[in-house]
Amino acid sequence: MLISKWWIVDVVDGTDGIMYGFPFIYKSPAFYSSMAEAYFVSEFIADFLIYFVIIISLFYIINRFLFEIKNRKIISVILYIIAALLLILKLFLISISDSKFSLKRDFDIEIKQTGLEYPFNNKAFKEFQHYYY
Repeated sequence: MLISKWWIVDVVDGTDGIMYGFPFIYKSPAFYSSMAEAYFVSEFIADFLIYFVIIISLFYIINRFLFEIKNRKIISVILYIIAALLLILKLFLISISDSKFSLKRDFDIEIKQTGLEYPFNNKAFKEFQHYYY
């Protein structure tokens, strides 16, 4: 949720825009309203499973071969609270807009440029403006 990839794309038989997700695009602007977003569930689940497997594998390798990871309860509670707050914030932002959820992306795209998305980064918008204006 915090780190992702942005994609500046041209939609075939549609408008251009900035889409998000890595390795698969799971969020794009909706074409029926200017402030709405479209979410693609199968791509999101695939991205989530890939992230989950990579993180669990990384923790397993570190715990098995480098050093034992000791889990302190206070750190776990703090991390759970942060994760819950981020999830609640994201669900709130999704619920106040006119979002569309579909199982799979049903349009073709032509990728123009990509980059890394993280909090307080507006490089995608600057690149989009530079590319199209």
